[in-house]
Amino acid sequence: MIKCFLYVLLGGLIAFFPHRALATEFCDMQTVVATYKAALHRKKYGDVESAQKTFLKLAHAAIAPAQRHVAEYFLEEARGDMALEKAIMWSQLAAWGGDVAAQDIVKRAVDSARHQVANTGLAWAKNWRPAKVDCASGALEQPKGDDFQVVGRFPIIRHEKLDEDIFAAFATRLNEALNEVEAVAPYFSPFVQLIPALEILPSGEGSDRFIQWDKENEWVQVSAGFLHDQSPRQLAYSLVLAAQRHLFAKLDDAEFKDQIATQYGKIKIYGSLYGDVKTKEFLSQMSEAIKKARELPVVLRDKVNFLDEIHYMPPSRYHERRFPDSKLFATYDHRRSHPEKRMMMVTHEIAFQTVEELILELVRVGELAQQHVRIEGMKGQVNSKKREDAILQALQGNLKKWKKLSPAKPPKNKIMSKLGKPMVRTLSPRFIASLFMRRRKRPLL
Repeated sequence: MIKCFLYVLLGGLIAFFPHRALATEFCDMQTVVATYKAALHRKKYGDVESAQKTFLKLAHAAIAPAQRHVAEYFLEEARGDMALEKAIMWSQLAAWGGDVAAQDIVKRAVDSARHQVANTGLAWAKNWRPAKVDCASGALEQPKGDDFQVVGRFPIIRHEKLDEDIFAAFATRLNEALNEVEAVAPYFSPFVQLIPALEILPSGEGSDRFIQWDKENEWVQVSAGFLHDQSPRQLAYSLVLAAQRHLFAKLDDAEFKDQIATQYGKIKIYGSLYGDVKTKEFLSQMSEAIKKARELPVVLRDKVNFLDEIHYMPPSRYHERRFPDSKLFATYDHRRSHPEKRMMMVTHEIAFQTVEELILELVRVGELAQQHVRIEGMKGQVNSKKREDAILQALQGNLKKWKKLSPAKPPKNKIMSKLGKPMVRTLSPRFIASLFMRRRKRPLL
């Protein structure tokens, strides 16, 4: 009798939670991307059932594009019980994960279902949790030092200009953030496991909270400025968001709906995760400013086109300091910029700035980026220390050092080249004019 009761209770629990997460082994970005592309290839050529099994494993690992494919299968192919509820659940999870196409699927599924069926599918989505994977099992103990540490299973590397004490303190803060991931991002926590390593950068100007997946080294770069947050929760979600953005960028059939970022043309605009700094208003006004900057004269428009990324990093009440360090509304980050990525950092909160004032800031910072490009072109021509000093002076508006270092331009006409520099200085303008007069052809009679 007791066994029968236990079996009935177990059956009820399975019916109430029909989708417990399956065990997965997705512990790196390359494996996830390769597995997803292989399943997509099989689905494209008609092997739907095999592709569905792979997509289902990825879906339990919180991969939103795979969840969308699973939802499509249950909505259009599956014939089993509760297929519509499962379609609603997986499509809702994919939409929460940022997959743009999933939003249309969940709408179609809910519209075609009865009220009770839709509520059941949405309740399943709310109660769903991803698989827990122990990616650190069997990992070897790594050596620790002033430039390298291991937090959990994640190696962290110190930037050469970062203080050793700050690096050690950030290792503690990172450990706190990793413990908060499941609380701040319960549906997307496996994304943290896809990060291979982290490089800790020195803090930039103002309330710098820079974090981005570095495509060159294939690891995440994090600013030490997160140490000045009142809690590690923002850092925890920032790690998840960085991995999400990188994954969607590698998938051809998926588009990420970033709630705190947008793009206008080739310029990417990244907002702030802190909820008290008017991120949506900033994204809207900055997009409008870039749009209107296209109508500027060519000389000014080209300066704006030198920018590749705009990062919104104003002070927040969740920071230890709530006032900006700089009087400038925006600055050019020449230390983190390189030829493929020129970055503008907005260090003040958007308030009463008009679109025209934002255009002026775009032109001003774009001119600094333009100067940086010119100075970078002097690599190998002058001493690196002098070039670094020239960069700092040029970014402050002083171009004298840069002009001294820039190579002399060749003379534009043959007469100047024949005369040479020492001789040119001794000749009078009248004599040079007479040389031009002699070279003129006499008019025909």
